[in-house]
Amino acid sequence: MPDPMPPEELDHHMRILRESHDRDALLGAATTLVASEDSSALFALLTPLSDREFLSRLDDTADPSVDMDNLMVVFRELAQHHIPQTERVCEILYREPDFGENPARLNLLLVALAAVRPTSPEAAAVFKTTSLEGYASVNGPLLVQNESPLALQVFEELIAEDGLDVDTKIDLLHRSVLPRRTSLPVVEMCARLLDRALPAEVTDAIVETLFHHHSKRWFGPVMSPPLPPPWDLATTPALELLIALAGRYPSAAETRTELEHLRQTRESAE
Repeated sequence: MPDPMPPEELDHHMRILRESHDRDALLGAATTLVASEDSSALFALLTPLSDREFLSRLDDTADPSVDMDNLMVVFRELAQHHIPQTERVCEILYREPDFGENPARLNLLLVALAAVRPTSPEAAAVFKTTSLEGYASVNGPLLVQNESPLALQVFEELIAEDGLDVDTKIDLLHRSVLPRRTSLPVVEMCARLLDRALPAEVTDAIVETLFHHHSKRWFGPVMSPPLPPPWDLATTPALELLIALAGRYPSAAETRTELEHLRQTRESAE
């Protein structure tokens, strides 16, 4: 953990944030506070980020083509230099009306919030609420990538409960689970879902996401679609669970054979 930011340095950057109209200077001060990974500096930044007047000095909020350019950089730094207090700052900002005037800002906030592990009950509530308010496609991959228990619980509930339509759930599974399908916590979550009474289309989507890969059908002609990791990245417990799950579904027979061969290769090498 870096040393705390000296009070005089904190005051210098806060004065810039209060008084300057130079967007480069404002961005430099804000990112310096974030990169310090100092809780006092981070909470000091909360006040300007909650203020409409500051946000209009940081970015040209009247021009939709550039209205979040600098704010995006600040939140990219928040996600990269996150500390436990980052979560609390994001939770507070989420409820600030001036910040929420532009709903697209929540996309940035949710990425930074998901960077903190493990997810707290308060953060889980933000993810659950925003998912049901139109941000499910943003949150799904973030929650699965986070992998902490409450993050995966929120994702599991989104798939199992009635808040989202079936097509949205299927897309969430493809985009979120496919890149993490060798992770034991993610496979365990999928196993729990497969034991639930889900619509057949959702169950089929879980199985095909775990054991198949149909990029064009799932994602269309996009430049960088989600990709599955190599099977050999699965830990032995994850591999064993995948084999057991594949044995329940005839459509996964070919993949099961591949996974069993991998298991045998590992056993021979031991």
